[in-house]
Amino acid sequence: MEEASAGAIFPNEVIVEIVSWLPVKYVMQLRCLNKFFNTLIFNPNFVQMHLNKSTRRRNSQQLALICFENENHVNPEEDSDDWTSSLITLSIHDLLQNHKFTIFHHSDPYYLLTDRPWLVGSCNGLLCLFGMSSRYDQWLYLWNPTIRKQSQKFTLFFDYYNNPNFNFNFSFGYDNSTQTYKVVAFYVEVKPRCNPKSVVKVFSLGDNSWRDIQCLPVLPLYCILDDDDDDDDDDNNNNKNDGVHLNGTINWIAVRDDININGSVSLTVDQFVILSLDLSTETYTQLLLPQRFDKVPRYPPKLVVLMDCLCFCHDFEKIHFVIWQMKDFGVQESWIQLFKISHQDFYIWLDLLPLYLSENGDTLLLANVKHNEAFIYNCRDNKVEKIEIANNIMWPKAKNYVESLVSPH
Repeated sequence: MEEASAGAIFPNEVIVEIVSWLPVKYVMQLRCLNKFFNTLIFNPNFVQMHLNKSTRRRNSQQLALICFENENHVNPEEDSDDWTSSLITLSIHDLLQNHKFTIFHHSDPYYLLTDRPWLVGSCNGLLCLFGMSSRYDQWLYLWNPTIRKQSQKFTLFFDYYNNPNFNFNFSFGYDNSTQTYKVVAFYVEVKPRCNPKSVVKVFSLGDNSWRDIQCLPVLPLYCILDDDDDDDDDDNNNNKNDGVHLNGTINWIAVRDDININGSVSLTVDQFVILSLDLSTETYTQLLLPQRFDKVPRYPPKLVVLMDCLCFCHDFEKIHFVIWQMKDFGVQESWIQLFKISHQDFYIWLDLLPLYLSENGDTLLLANVKHNEAFIYNCRDNKVEKIEIANNIMWPKAKNYVESLVSPH
């Protein structure tokens, strides 16, 4: 690698080490200094070095969310041209320190969003978004908002809106074996008096094409839920627990055995499993839930990742919200009960979704799935504080995010 400058005080290796600890915005400013830094910043080895340190750096965790604004106070879930949306990233550290604030939209129009997008997933500083220009034009793209780069839009493999019998799902993750970012898409076709049929395809960044892989051996839970089972009028899409990415796998809560998806669904605890897709081999594994999970919950159970471990969350008899952690991925015996939170602490029974757990295990950030609100829960003294933000934020769709130099191309 060429010298940083003719009269450099430090060896290049030392300069690279120092720069690798800087936040992305400061690293990007170094491009203007000389050719050395401009080359360094986009060197794949340096990008990976910087990413590794960013994920370990304290206070680097953020949430990526979509924030809505409208003049006529229209619900963003309703069809209306009166609202605008933008991408925001919130520092979790700042969020835990200050529970009441207003988010002012970026004056930079670069962060404004069009075509009603939703966040599919977040991985290594890349966001995957789904959007639609019209009923006949739907697409996905990858975006690194920190370095202001995005991929080209890639179209879907079928017409999303003109196939009402399809239950559709996207997930986004990273194949460690090939160092490739992948989008997994599937739909489940439901026809009267027929077993559900699934089609699964994978899009690899760089190939720019969809490939068929093995169909789903079991159905993800949300595919068999009836919207009418929901007592509230809120958007039932929030109840879909999208595939969760962890260490090169995508994971869904699923239901095994034959299910009459067109009729009344009555599930037993023994039917619940975790369906795990290995992005490297593109094969499936079924993981067992905690043995002490012995009663079907009122709200659909959920999967999340907390402290780099897969966690299973569910309501228990409208009294407690329980979080289990799988310490050793794939090993049923490694499940431990992490929390059993009383709904009385929230003064109301809520459908909760954990978003973040602090390193010391003392503080939980939770979203209310039924309403766009979030809470901070102190696990030591069982104290709950609602986050007061004067904006309409889709909290249940928040994604963990870390700033990086990773290119979406």
